[in-house]
Amino acid sequence: MALEVDEDAPIEEWAGPLEFSLWCQQASPWWIGDLLNAGDARFGEMFSQICQGAISGEQLQRYESVARRVPRENRREGLSWSAHAAVARLPHKLQREMLEKADRFGWSSTVLQKKVRAEIARQKQLGIKLAAEIPGPKGEVQFVETEDELDGITES
Repeated sequence: MALEVDEDAPIEEWAGPLEFSLWCQQASPWWIGDLLNAGDARFGEMFSQICQGAISGEQLQRYESVARRVPRENRREGLSWSAHAAVARLPHKLQREMLEKADRFGWSSTVLQKKVRAEIARQKQLGIKLAAEIPGPKGEVQFVETEDELDGITES
């Protein structure tokens, strides 16, 4: 695969296609994950077989899992897919809080991942039960939200 460009074109004619390509690259994990989830619901597991060989099964499972766990209303356009993956196991309300902080403070996905781990550890140390862990639809662990899950969370 290749892209042919007019090498004599001004920079303005190069900018649009580059920006679009970068936007597609950022959005594609969500598209793949959402398509896999909807396709699995409609056609069953055979739907994911369509992707066989195009991308690793492990990566497909990650896209599918993060898209399933992070609802559309929690997704923040200014943050990477990896940032969303860092909060995917959290209850939805805490996902929103952590993603909002990451966006506001400019945290990288690595920093966000460390903050998520630290927050979970802090709450456990304080004896705050964040939520109950249950197996998700694909066997992965997920959290079930509780009414008072955010009591005691402070700004950091």
